[in-house]
Amino acid sequence: MTLQRTRDGAVLHLTLDRPDQYNAINAELRNALIDEFDAADGAGVRAILLDGTGRGFCAGIDLGSPPPPGIATMTLMQGSTQRLVRSIVACPVPIVAAVHGTCAGIGLTLALAADYCVAAGDASFFAAFVRRGILPDGAICRMLPRMIGFDRARRFLLLGQKMPATEAAAIGMIAETVAPDALAARARAVTEEFAALPTRAVGQTKLLLARSFEVDLDTLLHEERSAQALLSTTDDFREGIAAFMEKREPRYTGN
Repeated sequence: MTLQRTRDGAVLHLTLDRPDQYNAINAELRNALIDEFDAADGAGVRAILLDGTGRGFCAGIDLGSPPPPGIATMTLMQGSTQRLVRSIVACPVPIVAAVHGTCAGIGLTLALAADYCVAAGDASFFAAFVRRGILPDGAICRMLPRMIGFDRARRFLLLGQKMPATEAAAIGMIAETVAPDALAARARAVTEEFAALPTRAVGQTKLLLARSFEVDLDTLLHEERSAQALLSTTDDFREGIAAFMEKREPRYTGN
């Protein structure tokens, strides 16, 4: 088994479990993650906590053997790392990443594409791609400039730098750092906070945020009112309005 899966109410806890390989992503682990992200909404999951066993969060892709040259590489990427990226970005429930040790390669995508990333203060983020003679993949070239600005992203990726978690938090690449022995508890608390929110509203907000860099204003406004119309039919929409009118805390169910 390469992925541990535990369920506690509305929270799904996924743990990368290849400690001898620094949780490098092989085909089995990749497919297991995709299946969980794709099925989360239908399974009644309202938030996902993602972490790793052993000495590091994720060292990247486990190549096993050198990738094929030319067009075959395009096909391989489309069906592997890029499928994983699409599944985590499109996941309709919030994802919290808890990072310890080294986070590199596709591990960066897992951490940064999550909706909230909390890291141990002694963790590090490593853009090792160019130092291996390969291109940064996993949509890192799309995500990082939006998070930390073009110039910082350029230096980080072109020089293949390693960034301490404390610096990553200071420049807005991740949400926060905590003491290593506080990581599990803090990540769990954030995940439970997400799980208590109106799940459909969170999911639609995720979608609009992702779309905001791709469409013009008129298109986004159209999608915004379409999403609001959809939300207006949910129990949580009605509960949110009722709680506001009655001056009490809302009790959301995710429906």
